[in-house]
Amino acid sequence: MGKVTITFYGAIAKITGEKATNVEAINLKEAISALTAKYGDRFKDRIYAENGKLTRFVNIYINGKDMRFLNYLDTELRDEDGVSIIPAVGGG
Repeated sequence: MGKVTITFYGAIAKITGEKATNVEAINLKEAISALTAKYGDRFKDRIYAENGKLTRFVNIYINGKDMRFLNYLDTELRDEDGVSIIPAVGGG
């Protein structure tokens, strides 16, 4: 289990009311569960789609690496890892 720093960007930072927090978690799924418990339904609705899977409009990086190229939600977390949660930006 690692104590990791989660950094929020954009609209997600507005929902949480802070730019960063620390959580203890074994893997990314557990970290997101802890964040959902802390920040509530607005956070959860921004992270998860109606089907219960992560929305494609949020990018999550662990130590600068896209979690989709690691072990997705099962990516293990270690002390001092950095997790960035960045909402996708759209427009034209």
